[in-house]
Amino acid sequence: MKPKVHTLTIESEYKLIGIVSHLSTHKISWLFNQELGAKFQQADSLILKGSDKIEHKFSVYKFEDEGNILYTLYSNKQEQLNLIKSIKKVDYILKCEGFSTDSSFLSYIERLKKLKNVIAVFEIDAEQLKNKEKENFS
Repeated sequence: MKPKVHTLTIESEYKLIGIVSHLSTHKISWLFNQELGAKFQQADSLILKGSDKIEHKFSVYKFEDEGNILYTLYSNKQEQLNLIKSIKKVDYILKCEGFSTDSSFLSYIERLKKLKNVIAVFEIDAEQLKNKEKENFS
């Protein structure tokens, strides 16, 4: 009798923040580093193929704080392509993994809203995203 193989998939819990700003990805990560005491560093770009079969590179910056919260900043726009098509006006998506409470997460959003050159900040409901869009953040 052949043994059964079970695969256990553990999805890490994360929250997404939409950010509207006219700053470049490099400049907004620098702003977060200066104003929030973060240490964002450039990571490997996220590469997606558009309907035109051309590879599009989305900038990615990462930072893990002392509280073991991992922040990943994604550019949402690359030429005519958006990482999340349903929110085309959002310039950046910040994925946050490891917040222990909702209140600490909401407090972080409030800190982001106070930054100069940040026009709007809001939580994105990951459950409302299409499965294909969610895969970009896995």
